[in-house]
Amino acid sequence: MKKLNCVALIALVFVLGSSCPSVAGPLVFSGSTTFQKRLLEPVQAVLEKKTGLKLEMRCVGTINGLRELIKGEAAAAMISVPLDIAFQETGVPEEGTYQEHVIFKDNLVPIVHPKNPVKTLTWEQLADINSGKIVNWKAVGGPDERIVVMVPPKSSGTRKFLQETVMNNADFAGSAFTAVTTREEIDLVSQSPIALGVLSEGFVKMNPGKVKVVKIKPITRQLSLVTKGEPSRELLAIIKFLKSAAAKKYFK
Repeated sequence: MKKLNCVALIALVFVLGSSCPSVAGPLVFSGSTTFQKRLLEPVQAVLEKKTGLKLEMRCVGTINGLRELIKGEAAAAMISVPLDIAFQETGVPEEGTYQEHVIFKDNLVPIVHPKNPVKTLTWEQLADINSGKIVNWKAVGGPDERIVVMVPPKSSGTRKFLQETVMNNADFAGSAFTAVTTREEIDLVSQSPIALGVLSEGFVKMNPGKVKVVKIKPITRQLSLVTKGEPSRELLAIIKFLKSAAAKKYFK
């Protein structure tokens, strides 16, 4: 295991140590699978050991995580789209109470079966595939085979960000298959030579050899924690640590 930067670690212990001797129950972080798997889980053991805090993570998707924060069921929401976009999906007006703390930048990438010959796509081609305008791989330099579009669930920030940024808010094709989890999406694409999905580049790196990444102009988004008003001292210390170089060494 890599060593933490001593200054960052001492600062974290000082803020969370003697000044906060007791915390009622675990701190609940709810929301994005990408945030949980790539950023928070890799540092969870370090945070819990050094601070005495318990972290509970609920992998329910960006939109549902924000809803749980609004209801007071979570200390912070993990989101994978900008806060204003996430709020659009909750149906609750954002009146300025909530604060977005950007932790990391992440790229979305199209994935296909390793034997699929398609090497590059434009944003327009990716949008047309996802919306159902392009239905055959032959139209983008592939074989004369239909395209099976894999999409994340409606609670996913990845899904909303793709629609907002690449697809100009177009709907996904009616024939698109909704994967339950990112793991399922990777597994299904790895088994089907005609499937296409879009997910965090980090997940692909965590599953080497299973799928092929199609080259495309970067689709960059932010991964953030959201708090209701000013974060508590415990949350503020965790946010500062997650933004530090010491923490980023653990990120997937």
